[in-house]
Amino acid sequence: MRFEGKMVNICILAPKAMARSTEMIIKEAKKMFLNVDFVPIKEVVLGVDGKFEVNYKGKSLIRYDYVLPRIDSKRASFGYHVIKALDMFKVRKPYSAEAILVAHNKWASLFELSKFNIPVPKTLYTSAKKSAGSVIDDLSFPLVMKLVSSYGGKGVLFLEGETAAKSVVKTLDVLKQDLMLEEFVPNPGEDIRGFVVGDEVVASMKRIAKKGEKRANVTSGGTAKDCLLTDEETEICLKSASSLQSKILAIDMIRSNDGPKVIEVNINPGLVGITSATGVNIANKIARFCHNETKR
Repeated sequence: MRFEGKMVNICILAPKAMARSTEMIIKEAKKMFLNVDFVPIKEVVLGVDGKFEVNYKGKSLIRYDYVLPRIDSKRASFGYHVIKALDMFKVRKPYSAEAILVAHNKWASLFELSKFNIPVPKTLYTSAKKSAGSVIDDLSFPLVMKLVSSYGGKGVLFLEGETAAKSVVKTLDVLKQDLMLEEFVPNPGEDIRGFVVGDEVVASMKRIAKKGEKRANVTSGGTAKDCLLTDEETEICLKSASSLQSKILAIDMIRSNDGPKVIEVNINPGLVGITSATGVNIANKIARFCHNETKR
């Protein structure tokens, strides 16, 4: 059954190999929008010739009432330019191009959160091997090493001592990778995720790491269950989304002895795990939000 009211068009920009989460959103969007078009992000063509163009199969994307990007880290660089072009034409979207660069870079996102006094673990970042020694000395073991563009728990290492840390530093130097080290926040192998849509935390879950694993990501073998956020955690989620200027954002936190700390944000969060854990139809929440935005 379609919703009553203005029947509008939406474009969903995502990788060509359609993820289950994208399928879920498309299904719900078809209940509310007159037309729902799926556009593979890498097949968009940008052009400049006295005027700017952002086309797919010869048709401009600026004709849509709303564009919903589902841009992963692999396509963040090109996706930035696509969204930047749409920014110029003031096409409605949940975030601007700059949010892509910040959210898909772990250091940039922590830096932005810190600017708004959002609690994060102590983190140090350097690109020089010579600086790595002092960086390691400024933190206490165990440490968490992260690649700035990693996702889904990948590119994350837990370093128990100095020998392991020096080995990782040497490897990253050979691979020409920057070094990002984060204090380990003691926890029982759990983190919590709040999912923001618009100005509301629509769902939240606790992720529990499998035995012998410190990463609680569901994609790393963790399990998830429904979780009620405290008022402080809810405020942190909303403030995080505001600081990144994104209307759709997942915020991962750890409950420490000093209170909740944000460890990561995700501008392209999966829906399957949290939908299953909470019973909340988040795809419907997203589609409804997009539709409501076209009325503004």
